Amino acid sequence: MNTILIGIIVGIVLVFFLSLIKKDDKLAHLGINLSRIYCPNCNEKQPIVRKPNSQRQALYGGHTCRKCGTEMDKYGEEIIE
Repeated sequence: MNTILIGIIVGIVLVFFLSLIKKDDKLAHLGINLSRIYCPNCNEKQPIVRKPNSQRQALYGGHTCRKCGTEMDKYGEEIIE
């Protein structure tokens, strides 16, 4: 009985985390990007461990390119304000 309950809970948690990995346009800021990104302007590979430069980067992920200063989201798309 307990193993069935634990299995159901683990399954629900796995489905939740797998739903975050998928990039959805509507909920893209909630997703997780597991691949390396490159700067859209200078094609510089961004580091895996990042230091956020803004509150938006700290909350939702993203990078600022060290080479050219381009700000991008966690998927490597340039942020234009």
